Amino acid sequence: MAVFSCSTEKVEKEEAVSLRSDEPTEDQLLQIGIQKLGKWVDYWESKGANFNVSNFDLNQEHLYEVIEWPEENVISDDNPLKGHQIPNPNSKGVVDIYQYKILIDEAKQVDFNPDAEVIYFKNNGMRERLLFIGPSGVFEDAVWISESHLLVSGHIQKEEGFVPVVWLILPEEHRYSVYENSFSTLDYSPESYLKEKLSNLKFLR
Repeated sequence: MAVFSCSTEKVEKEEAVSLRSDEPTEDQLLQIGIQKLGKWVDYWESKGANFNVSNFDLNQEHLYEVIEWPEENVISDDNPLKGHQIPNPNSKGVVDIYQYKILIDEAKQVDFNPDAEVIYFKNNGMRERLLFIGPSGVFEDAVWISESHLLVSGHIQKEEGFVPVVWLILPEEHRYSVYENSFSTLDYSPESYLKEKLSNLKFLR
């Protein structure tokens, strides 16, 4: 009986290790997500950036406090931002990175809020803030890598210039990692990518 018990425990441990080894590493998730953000990658590479994963350095890791309240998706079907929301692949809700940043008046003219946030309208009727950034940065694009991994891309402004950044978020675990690219440039307009991506909008400036 003792021999059988030890053998069973060994098999269970080996199976657990095998299952863990099948899960993608954070670097692999990063690579998959960057490959899905072709438009954003092409835009920054035209400025001279190299988006090989080896050129991104882990800058911060955060466990964040959940900030949420009851609210359904506020973007109606006739809102020009509707098509730019990012549905979760397993129908768990929809992510919005532009609604806070983009200000649209009654004449459909568009201007910018200096701040930005990433909001998750979940299918349980709750609205959760995943990220917030002030005037020193902009969230430019986003993609679901899997139903539990969201990659948000953008930039931050530092003394040496504008630096491409990606935020790898695990909403169900309430944590995210921040990766900065080694590239920086002073020759960049903060809202230039948004104007190209959101080409269906009428920007005031």
